Amino acid sequence: MKEKVLITGAGGLIAKNLGKILLHSGYNICFLSSNKKNLSSNTFYWNFEEKYIDENALHNVDHIIHLAGYNIASNWNKKNKKLMRDSRLKTSELIYNKFVDLKTYPKTFISASAMGYYGFNQNGTKNETEKPGTDWMAQLCVDWESCADQFTKLGSNVIKLRLPLVLDKNAEILKKSLMSFYFGFGVVFANGQQKLPWIHIEDVVRFIAFALKNKKIKGVYNIASRDNISHYQFIDMIKKVKYTYSMLIYMPQLLIKLIFFKKHVLLLNNISLDTKKIQNENFELKYPTIEKAITNLLL
Repeated sequence: MKEKVLITGAGGLIAKNLGKILLHSGYNICFLSSNKKNLSSNTFYWNFEEKYIDENALHNVDHIIHLAGYNIASNWNKKNKKLMRDSRLKTSELIYNKFVDLKTYPKTFISASAMGYYGFNQNGTKNETEKPGTDWMAQLCVDWESCADQFTKLGSNVIKLRLPLVLDKNAEILKKSLMSFYFGFGVVFANGQQKLPWIHIEDVVRFIAFALKNKKIKGVYNIASRDNISHYQFIDMIKKVKYTYSMLIYMPQLLIKLIFFKKHVLLLNNISLDTKKIQNENFELKYPTIEKAITNLLL
């Protein structure tokens, strides 16, 4: 009998890609969506504000992949920050409570998290045992992961994915990085030397599929490439792969702060992610270098 996987965040890029690879791997897939227009035979409605889930999605679930969450790249006003928290924490709590009520206990609970756990305005290389930062994003990630950990009470194997920049041809950061190249130049933020941890979206979904089949995978993982690049190297690789005759210009920090306001910390943060733990699991990336990733996405 096929194992059933429940995926939240049906409209997101990771969920869409994950559904395809898990179907190909022989799983029975269903999604939870907060958009009633997206409902189908395997996509069910939920609303965390109303504490509602269509329970048809929950029957006989073996594994849960929790990817729901309001876009962190949205404006960081008070309203959106609350939505970023609630759409991650309250959704996790809602799923947990529903499974408790149904007395159904999933084998695995995999939750997205983010490298924001380590905080902004940081330097150095961070491994999974590092203390969290002290800013609002770090606290969000701490609480996000704590909500995932409650599934251990149900006997579930809990896995938390601290994600960096996820590269996909439809990802906003790649689209915005390409915009200036259409006019003959690429934009490097500040001096470009700040580190830019990244992962190809295909390797994210491949690791999730890998984790479902490998019971020794548990706890928290930095899901990132070992190719420890700077922001300059990222923009320069786009230039080398597709826009050879473009020039690169530098945007000074003051202008970055004026344009991006509070979100400028996302562009100027300078940490790397230690990936020894994922390497020790013998998981091989399909796109281990930024050259392979950008070539795949742009050509």
